[in-house]
Amino acid sequence: MSRSRRRISRIVAFILICTLAAGIFIAARKIKGARVSASQSPQGSEARRPVADDDAGGQAAPRPDAPLVPLLVTTETPGARAAAASAARAAAADLVIASPVAAAAVTLSGRPLEDAKTRLDAGDVVGARKILNDALLAGNLSDTDTAAARTLLTKMSQDALFGRRVYRDDPVCALYVLQSGDTLQKIAAANGVTWELLCRINGIPDPRKVRAGQTIKIIKGPFHAVITKSKFQMDIHLGMPGEHGSIYVAAYPVGLGKDDSTPAGTWVVDPHKKLRKPTYHGPRGEGVIAAGDPRNPLGDFWIGLAGIDGHAVGKVSYGIHGTIEPDSIGKEASMGCIRMRNEDVAIVFELLVEAKSKLIVRD
Repeated sequence: MSRSRRRISRIVAFILICTLAAGIFIAARKIKGARVSASQSPQGSEARRPVADDDAGGQAAPRPDAPLVPLLVTTETPGARAAAASAARAAAADLVIASPVAAAAVTLSGRPLEDAKTRLDAGDVVGARKILNDALLAGNLSDTDTAAARTLLTKMSQDALFGRRVYRDDPVCALYVLQSGDTLQKIAAANGVTWELLCRINGIPDPRKVRAGQTIKIIKGPFHAVITKSKFQMDIHLGMPGEHGSIYVAAYPVGLGKDDSTPAGTWVVDPHKKLRKPTYHGPRGEGVIAAGDPRNPLGDFWIGLAGIDGHAVGKVSYGIHGTIEPDSIGKEASMGCIRMRNEDVAIVFELLVEAKSKLIVRD
């Protein structure tokens, strides 16, 4: 081989080596970026919230919002995509349950409790729920029948609302197929519920681990609450209480303010005032008590409230929270806030939505 040809061969080899090295470097950068993105937590944002006041006039420290988490859409082979689509269709088919007996075939007596049970025996959960809710809204049930209707509706809610199944013709629950770019937070906001609730009813442990094509159950909210002070009771409704189509969900005992200091009226869940693990700033010399400290009187959750009607107008520093004094539930023991058992407030925290859910306090 001549000297000039050897020189050309070396140049070509050098160019090929440089090109290969550049390709390896770019590929490594992409892999590293993907790993960093996948490792980010939905609680990773450190955005600060305005401070919320607590039940004793102190303050609950701000907690970060969970940022929107995009769907993890992976590159798959056509066979894998087809298998995933088939599994999603199977899951969706398993979620929908048609009422096996036509409504016209069920003979009704005009007695709501009996008729609701007849509908349930026929598999018509949605029809039974409507009968009971209409009867409660009309207010013509006896105290005994009212209590029985509420108990039955609570049991039905565990299945129809918070269970995995979606009943055909249910106006408040539906199936949704996730699209590329969706997030549970966006879907929840569009339907007036929390993303935590969507995770719970769909058995999703991590909001990042959902994928395009996946079928989930959604609820059309928002949920609202009514407190009857004379009963020390909070009733949860889907839809505005007293309005046509609202659904009674469940009841929880509460503790209220000393000397009738919980103002009656209408409140809204204050934006950016729903806090997990709130820090307590005591107004009576208690100092600052960190989240998780057994002396923290707020428990693990704080739901800040803003008064918008009645005696609640203009009121601040009120909220719903847990307690380290479970014996105070059912009593006037706070400085005006609503206390709940810790296990109950954890559920209510998932149900009430900032700026959308209302709390009505009645005497």
